[in-house]
Amino acid sequence: MDIAGKVFIVTGGASGLGEGTARMFVREGGKVVIADLQAERGLAVAAELGTDKAAFVRCDVSQEADARAAVAKATTMGKLMGLVNCAGIGPAAKTVGKDGAHALDLFTKVVTINLIGSFNMIRLASFAMVSAGPNAADSARPRTRAGESPAHAS
Repeated sequence: MDIAGKVFIVTGGASGLGEGTARMFVREGGKVVIADLQAERGLAVAAELGTDKAAFVRCDVSQEADARAAVAKATTMGKLMGLVNCAGIGPAAKTVGKDGAHALDLFTKVVTINLIGSFNMIRLASFAMVSAGPNAADSARPRTRAGESPAHAS
């Protein structure tokens, strides 16, 4: 895929793998929305990359309104062509430790961010991409399953 001129969302884009991915998109000529909870760091990365190429949106991926805001921002920058989910947590906790059983609320938080949050972003970004139609430059159409165009999907 030619990245130049295309818009991408990177969750967790303010640090680590997400930041590296956001930087790569911009280096290759793309535009990026950095969707992250780390506002100070996210704003700094976006400013460094250039406000014409990068934007920061404070986003808790598990919250529908935040995810919609990230997708909406991306669509103002051009045609959204991709999403990279790098947001996630992995706290170190044993199933049974010195203080007893693993805290269920901690496990629930991990599942909510890593699984539900990833799916939340996928469903909303995918809808925006499919709704935008084919890429005029190469007539590429988004596919839903086994070669069907969205109009024929059930």
